[in-house]
Amino acid sequence: RPWDPLFVVHCGGVAVLGGALTAALALHVRGGGGAAWRAVLGAQAALLAAALALDAAVVLRDVEAPAARGSLRNGAYEFRRGLPAVDAAAAVCRVCCAPAKPATRHCKLCNKCVAGYDHHCRWLNACIGAANYRLFVAFAACAALHALLALACCASAAHAARDPPRFRRALAAALAADPDAPLPAAAAAAFLAALALYALADFAALAGLVLLLAFHARLCYHGLRTVDYLARPPRPAPGLCASRYRAVAPAPACLPLVVGSGESVVGSAESIAAPASP
Repeated sequence: RPWDPLFVVHCGGVAVLGGALTAALALHVRGGGGAAWRAVLGAQAALLAAALALDAAVVLRDVEAPAARGSLRNGAYEFRRGLPAVDAAAAVCRVCCAPAKPATRHCKLCNKCVAGYDHHCRWLNACIGAANYRLFVAFAACAALHALLALACCASAAHAARDPPRFRRALAAALAADPDAPLPAAAAAAFLAALALYALADFAALAGLVLLLAFHARLCYHGLRTVDYLARPPRPAPGLCASRYRAVAPAPACLPLVVGSGESVVGSAESIAAPASP
């Protein structure tokens, strides 16, 4: 699925981050910012470059199980929801027709067996397994730090906008060819509106990345994978709702009873075990 909607959003977000960083560097060079801004923008550029490199490494890393490479595929197999393609009892993948270890799962979207399968990331349009799990976590960490620095830059620009005349002069010095040329109030308002939209999107991305890192930290602490966490049975809600889920005794199973004449009589387990009345 090369055109997954979330993957398209991810590519658009990378383009927006690159464009915003380029614009910030251009404004810094023309506006003559201080050493602190040079350090912040340099750190942003380094983190963005690291995130892009890790992004490419996660996507391009081969995560297919070695035993399934070059194996004959079962083209007649039909995927069913809730039924894994890997037979855990026989340790064989029904699609790849190859031996599979306990941590190996067959991804239905990528149509391949993944060693140490964790999950299929639709944002990156790639499977996350044992071969690229650490790269995935490092990518999320670099992206979160970059988003945090970008949010700090937006907050600093919003703080500078509290003095409109000075902010308009500084923006004019960075944008206009003539530093003394006044910047219209409408242009400054449009710049602040675009900055506010960027800050909201950046905050949403930062919150999502922080939650993702916290979730995977919890999984590593408990020794679980994402697929193991999702496969756990749901817990009943505490309090009043838990009283609705009462344990119901199963119906007595009907067992065949072979009598001396060879006839089979079907009866319940209680009736079979109960002694005959005199």
